[in-house]
Amino acid sequence: MKRLVLLAFLVSAVGFAQNLKETVLFDYDKFFLTDNAKSKLEAVVSKLEVSQLKSVELNGNTDADGHSKYNITLSKNRANEVLNYLVSQGIPGEKIQLKFDGENKPIAENANETGKQQNRRVEITFVFTEKEYTNTIFNQFEKESQFFTGKSNEVITITGKEGTKITIPKNSLKKANGKFAIGKIDIELQEFYKKSDAVAANLHTMSNGIMLESGGMVYIKATSKGDELQLKKGAEITLEFASKDNPNDMQTFYGYPKEDKTVDWNTNDNFVTTEEENWSTYAVFYSDGRTQRDTVYGESPKKKSFNRATTDTEKVKAISTTILTSTKLGWINCDRFYEIKDKTDLLVDIDLKYKPEIRLVFKDINSIMSGYIDKNNKLILGGIPVGRKATLMAFSCVENEVYFATKEIVIDKDATIGLELKKTSVAEFKTVLQQLN
Repeated sequence: MKRLVLLAFLVSAVGFAQNLKETVLFDYDKFFLTDNAKSKLEAVVSKLEVSQLKSVELNGNTDADGHSKYNITLSKNRANEVLNYLVSQGIPGEKIQLKFDGENKPIAENANETGKQQNRRVEITFVFTEKEYTNTIFNQFEKESQFFTGKSNEVITITGKEGTKITIPKNSLKKANGKFAIGKIDIELQEFYKKSDAVAANLHTMSNGIMLESGGMVYIKATSKGDELQLKKGAEITLEFASKDNPNDMQTFYGYPKEDKTVDWNTNDNFVTTEEENWSTYAVFYSDGRTQRDTVYGESPKKKSFNRATTDTEKVKAISTTILTSTKLGWINCDRFYEIKDKTDLLVDIDLKYKPEIRLVFKDINSIMSGYIDKNNKLILGGIPVGRKATLMAFSCVENEVYFATKEIVIDKDATIGLELKKTSVAEFKTVLQQLN
């Protein structure tokens, strides 16, 4: 009975197993399958994912009784008998490979009947094509882009559906070959303010592993007649983010796509200055009840000047928005480094064979962190604040099947959190993501 239970466990895991081994035994000097052997093979085959089957190796063996040449033939006949039965059960014959070693590879002593019985065997190895672990789940949640048009010799101002306002100066866009764009300009925009949208887009809020607090992320692409454009040297676009009550030290962070298709954020030597300093790349934050710079940006040919917001409409708008500038298009994040006084590492105990994506989504901070696998093959979330409430998530997509796990946690010092991925539907995954908001 214990042997049958073990067999059931191995077969149930075959979807992710690289191979599965089984053995059938034979009567003395016989190569015909017993009823028990047939039943065992039938049970194994019924639970195999034949589409994932790469090959089957059969290795025939005998005990040491009789002539060695005769035993080679007997072991070959035993392997062929198993081959024929597997083919009758639906295993493609071209995937089956035969080996036969006669009495040369015993696994037990031939001094008694018990040992001889163990040697009268055919060893079966089912080899499977390992399932492909990909992030194709992100393709199913790809956010719909918004499209706008403008003219190269005019200021282009667009407002996204979620409230992002972007201003592109006239004659500021050029092609990769250095020539300026002329005529119609096409603008593509994606906005990411909700945590659910960010997770679904494979985004996080980290800069070289350091935690950031975000006030919104956007993706901007400009083209002219199919050619992608970039800003000329010295040109800046203005972005008015729709997020409210941001801290007053937000900066422009640029996104740099990595090999794993995530986006890492970096200020790229951009910095915040004061009004008295010469402005380069800067952030203007409007706040109510805090130290504030309640100004509206204006520009003259020789210098950049500031006019104080005077009307109620201007003041209301100033309180609820963050205005940044950017010297690049592409991925742009309204961010700041989040100060952590008491930080720790979190170890996630999860089956890495799924190659899962890990996200830590904070409850009261607009921040999403991802994990990494260390040199000891452990999944780590590093440099996170102790005592904060968060949702720990893991997800993977294996051949279009979604696996997901989540747990609400309060971050403890040097804690280990276990997650067990379970198969779910895309609709269920979307529902869980919405709860992050």
